[in-house]
Amino acid sequence: MKVSNVSLVVHEGKRQALDLEKQLLASMGERGVAVVESGPDLVISLGGDGTVLRAARVAHEADAPLLAVNLGTLGYLTEVDAAAAPAALDRIFAGDFEIEDRMMLGCEARSVDGTDRFVGLNEVLVERSSRHRLVRLDVSVSGERLATFNADGVIVATPTGSTAYALSAGGPIVSPRAECILVVPVSPHMIFSRPVVLSPRDVVDISVGGLGHEHPQEASVVLDGRLGRNLGTGDSVTVRRHDRPLRLVRMAGPGFLERLRSKLDLPS
Repeated sequence: MKVSNVSLVVHEGKRQALDLEKQLLASMGERGVAVVESGPDLVISLGGDGTVLRAARVAHEADAPLLAVNLGTLGYLTEVDAAAAPAALDRIFAGDFEIEDRMMLGCEARSVDGTDRFVGLNEVLVERSSRHRLVRLDVSVSGERLATFNADGVIVATPTGSTAYALSAGGPIVSPRAECILVVPVSPHMIFSRPVVLSPRDVVDISVGGLGHEHPQEASVVLDGRLGRNLGTGDSVTVRRHDRPLRLVRMAGPGFLERLRSKLDLPS
């Protein structure tokens, strides 16, 4: 892969990230590599997992590989630490790396005002907007009714997102190499509260308000912690596997289980 143009997504609140950005800019300048805001051949994230999620949107839109450089605690998504970043860049220019595909989710939010479309790496969350009232959500899978949840919300997650919000809501830990979609209710006020693991070909539909619900409902759809749009009674969200994955640069960094043990402080 020839790299002529690179986009950098940097955690502006970390001095270490800003210092590393200057170092990488100098290195790329010596190679004649341009730093661009659109149309990159490679995207580099300098920060933690939150920065990676921002960079993932840039990389996926451009269909470019993403190198995630970690600054701080060990992240699930980052590949190399700050000290190893210059050497990792050298390896990329030499073609010495692998690509790992990560499932992305496509989301359509519909109301009388029209349809908005979004893309997420970790999860799509439909959640209540009111602090004092649960939201009633009808959930169907590939045209078949699953359940109506009176809950704080419902998460639709990828395997990558299984270690994010879905995990704290009681969902299973799934290898990022697996292909599936998770549906995880958030604090449901009902007996059934189990997560459901679906085929990657399934389509999840979530309607706000519930059948015959007489009170106005306030909700929102959030992707990877970023607000997509507000929702009201009768609005709906459809989530399916995106037809194009995110391409992550992989080298010889810690594997998924090693990251998991470190993050959760599991016994070796």
